[in-house]
Amino acid sequence: MSALQELSEGAPGDEFVSLLRRTIRAVAIARNFPPPDDLTNWGDEAIGRIVSEFMADSQTPRRLVDLSTVCGSDRALKARLERTVRNFLADLGRRTPIGKLVVRVNEVLGGHDQFVRAEGRWSLATGSSAPGQPDLDRLSEAIRPHEITTPRWGHDARRSAPVADGETIASLCKTLLDAAGGSLTPRTMAAAIGMRLGIGQAPMSLDAASLDGGWPATSSMADATADEALRATRAKEILALLNDRERLALAWPEYPVREVAPFLGVGPSQAHIIRRRAVEIVRAELVDDADGEGVVAQILELARCWADQWTNRGVPA
Repeated sequence: MSALQELSEGAPGDEFVSLLRRTIRAVAIARNFPPPDDLTNWGDEAIGRIVSEFMADSQTPRRLVDLSTVCGSDRALKARLERTVRNFLADLGRRTPIGKLVVRVNEVLGGHDQFVRAEGRWSLATGSSAPGQPDLDRLSEAIRPHEITTPRWGHDARRSAPVADGETIASLCKTLLDAAGGSLTPRTMAAAIGMRLGIGQAPMSLDAASLDGGWPATSSMADATADEALRATRAKEILALLNDRERLALAWPEYPVREVAPFLGVGPSQAHIIRRRAVEIVRAELVDDADGEGVVAQILELARCWADQWTNRGVPA
């Protein structure tokens, strides 16, 4: 059965996933998308993560219906899937603080004549286009003396305020390119600017792989301080966003997904997708929360209590 036939029957299987993996690798490399932050290349681990995120994304059912409805041949499916994956990777990048900063760098430099772009890298129009030295520590130190000017932004604006105005971004990038002695990727410049501004890190490392490595014991909820009360309230709000399986997937973070899968009523691969989706929901809710780590601890504790009551079976054997 071909990938298109799988989609037509409403059950994407091995052939579609195989095509998806090949497409993600090809698009990511051709379009110069960076791999996940803790990885250095688009190897099997990076591809596997993006496949899981794609399949778990709330918009993917709509995407799959679109692919199966519009595409009349395997060739058409391949072409349309490439566009779908390109848009997904771009949207994925914009969800993170550094991803947003990459978009901001490209937007600002694209409007300045003193910068030119070639093969995904920016350079000064009067400077070398050869790859520069992407040493983030050195680059961030070079822009440390810069003053940062933020634009005026209404408190009721629908989008969050840019981290700096256009002229500040342009000035920072010029200094970075001078310090590098050549061209730099937008992501390298965004990462250096992020270090200078103290952005780009979530309150804690929240990814599905970390859940398979165990978590420290959480503190008791008996502490009635104001901070604890706020954490508990926020944790309850976020837990309410998760469905039953997503709560179960977070209830026993010390166990790998293959051991939790029977409790979810699915196979290990689907359990990984469910846990990944739960993690992404929590991450998105806490990305700008200074007390994110404390809230996560409360969420895990609440999920465990909920799961013990819901299943009445205790932890996985």
